[in-house]
Amino acid sequence: MPRNTERDQQQREERRKQILDAAARVFARRGVLTKMADIAAGAGMSHGHLYNHFASKEEILLAVIERGQLIYGTILRRALAMPGTAAEKFRYIAVRSLPGVGDPDIYLVLLQAVFTDVLTGEEKRTILERAGHNLALLIELIEEGQQDGTVMEGDPVQLATLFGTLIQNLMLLEMRGYAPATPETISLLLTMLAPKQEAEAPCVVGSWEKEG
Repeated sequence: MPRNTERDQQQREERRKQILDAAARVFARRGVLTKMADIAAGAGMSHGHLYNHFASKEEILLAVIERGQLIYGTILRRALAMPGTAAEKFRYIAVRSLPGVGDPDIYLVLLQAVFTDVLTGEEKRTILERAGHNLALLIELIEEGQQDGTVMEGDPVQLATLFGTLIQNLMLLEMRGYAPATPETISLLLTMLAPKQEAEAPCVVGSWEKEG
């Protein structure tokens, strides 16, 4: 009986996602020096089964980081393609960092990985290159906002870097013992970007903001 290759591929992708989700949790809580056995236990599968999908812990770590950076880049490109002002697009991006929407584990893993010796210099450069591509998208949006009058004047690179750092760290507030970010937190953040004479509208999480 012929194998259903489409079904097999789908199952393999689901297994891969299951592993990466579990690995992000384990790396975030135990550090990047954790063992393959810990990741296998977190994913609810055997140690040997894990090797059917990934050759090493380092390969899993790189895959976790790459997936997180690609997801972030997708969010940025969606925002740029949306109709409306740049301020509305920044709100869309920032809402991705609210609890239950953003993924603090992946961001925490990325921070750990680039400051350890687990990865090679070349692997770290690749991570930083992807980060640079995402920053370029934010810079483009800052410049759009300066043109439509919804973003304050200033160096677009510095403003984009500050905004990106702040929204990513919103996901880590609870981990650091602070109250989690709320829509009001995002309104305050966006007010920091707005021209001084522009009042920021209250943040209301609509249906389009809740989409994955």
